[in-house]
Amino acid sequence: MNKTIEISDGLYQRLSLHAEGFETPASVIERIVTFYESRNGVRNTISMSAVNELPMSLDITYYPDAEGFKQQLLQKKVAYLLLCKLDGTKELKEWNAINITNNSSINGNLRSGYLRNWKKKGIVSAEISTDRNDLS
Repeated sequence: MNKTIEISDGLYQRLSLHAEGFETPASVIERIVTFYESRNGVRNTISMSAVNELPMSLDITYYPDAEGFKQQLLQKKVAYLLLCKLDGTKELKEWNAINITNNSSINGNLRSGYLRNWKKKGIVSAEISTDRNDLS
């Protein structure tokens, strides 16, 4: 279950200084906490079974938006995925989408490919664009 926290505008601005690319505030906080824990010898007490339950759904962000992305993909036939993981790491993947057609399900292709078993892989969010620079 997600929790909502309130932070001051000043703290939000400070967090944004540590964001990489289109990273969410939650991802920044998670990366900072992971760094702090590893630096101070704090052992993460969340069990793997609890991690496998988080998050309940996978957040996928398309650039510029889902429909715009699909139209660009139909032309370029290549896309880039930025996979953000629970441990704070990120993986950049290149998707060769030569067989994608106007009738193809982009979500279906992703979920049966790169995002299959996303919980077991520790993926908490994915960003996808036909322009690699959108994700850096």
